[in-house]
Amino acid sequence: MEETLTALKDIRFVLNTAIVLIEHPGDGETKKKTVIGIVKEFIKSNHIVIPVPNAILEYILGFAVDWIVNWLNNNIWKKDEQK
Repeated sequence: MEETLTALKDIRFVLNTAIVLIEHPGDGETKKKTVIGIVKEFIKSNHIVIPVPNAILEYILGFAVDWIVNWLNNNIWKKDEQK
């Protein structure tokens, strides 16, 4: 169980890092696919077994990317509002 939790923490770290590294204006869906690809490659290269079908894993990762980017947009990358 501890090994699974460690793997999930590592996946979360890679997900967050990939989002920050590839961030640039525009190309939202392309960036999302790139991030998901990076995470899936990390999972594969580290022989991490995620016991869900690939389609569900991609859905979960896509949701996570959207949630993290939304949070970053609202809290970190927000533009100064002009009055």
